[in-house]
Amino acid sequence: MPAGFLLRHAIRQGRLWATWSVRGGRRTIYGPRPAVCFSEMPIPAFIEASLARAAKGEKMSSYALVLPKTAIFRVGGRPVIYGLSNDTWPSRGDDGGIRQFAEDALPSSEQYRYVSFDPTKGTLDWTHEREWRWPLDQAPYEGDGSPPDTSDDLPGLTLDHAIMRGLGVIVGTEVEAQRIIYDILTKVDRGDISKDHYEFVLAHEAVPDWNELRDYDEMEEALASNVIALDPYFSTSMADAEVLEAQLDARASEIERKTPSDASSLYEDGGCWLWLNDNRDPLVRALVHTQRIIVSQSGKYLLQLPQIDPRRSLRQREEMISALAGELKDANGVAATYFSVLNSKDPDEVPYYNGDRLDDHFFYNVNWK
Repeated sequence: MPAGFLLRHAIRQGRLWATWSVRGGRRTIYGPRPAVCFSEMPIPAFIEASLARAAKGEKMSSYALVLPKTAIFRVGGRPVIYGLSNDTWPSRGDDGGIRQFAEDALPSSEQYRYVSFDPTKGTLDWTHEREWRWPLDQAPYEGDGSPPDTSDDLPGLTLDHAIMRGLGVIVGTEVEAQRIIYDILTKVDRGDISKDHYEFVLAHEAVPDWNELRDYDEMEEALASNVIALDPYFSTSMADAEVLEAQLDARASEIERKTPSDASSLYEDGGCWLWLNDNRDPLVRALVHTQRIIVSQSGKYLLQLPQIDPRRSLRQREEMISALAGELKDANGVAATYFSVLNSKDPDEVPYYNGDRLDDHFFYNVNWK
């Protein structure tokens, strides 16, 4: 799967999977525990190396999560061990099973840190990666040891823990950066993380030549001038927010006033909301500020409209809210539609119907080319 897709998936899940990093049918993580792997490379060096390696067709991308070293250490991450002082070698694990050293050569609790190293064998030297690893403390899978059916159940390192505050994200383009901002705002507005949990998003395309940033001060200046900060999305004043909220409510009241009663004999009950599609829009930020927005588990920004009579049929309320969405689009450029659930007022239930926008690559994680 493309790196950009997996990056958004990790941010949305709030987790980095612990794996065995299988190569050629054999595990490259030794011992009984899978791990998450990191590089301690400076950001400019990472971008320069990743672009060069990707150009050569190697398995490295220029997408990254930047994590505070102190946080990784506090949750149990440690630098790897490149080789051992003796000539002991582990079991081969040709069947995809565990590869393990004898306990007297390397304790099993530390074997996840081992990386093969022998500079006399040409390419068996990965010391330039300055690798760290975080081991999974629990058993990888419960039951019979089979992998879970969905990625939601894959265990790993929790990114949303308060210890991890200060994260950064690196992507290629401004468009990708805006998608990441969308994902982060969703998590903040839903209450999963604090608004300062992620400190920055960096689109490396904004810097034309990373390999010239050898000087530390030049590097710092380039990073600072191209970082996309998140603070402006939380700077709406209450006064401004209340004005935007009042304007929206007035539009909803007018639609209710001029819409005749539903003459249809078919009546369907259920909840119906205005679904605001872009969480970066000033109106959405205002409604988040006034605590009118519901952010569902799937990340939909839903607004209950008390002005629309709930005794109306669900189908008519859908039509009325669709009309309101059209007015918002025409007057303010706000992307919106409706969302409804049949016979339930729970926005996390399976939707009855909604004015979906399958080409919305902000709400949907569609990041492949």
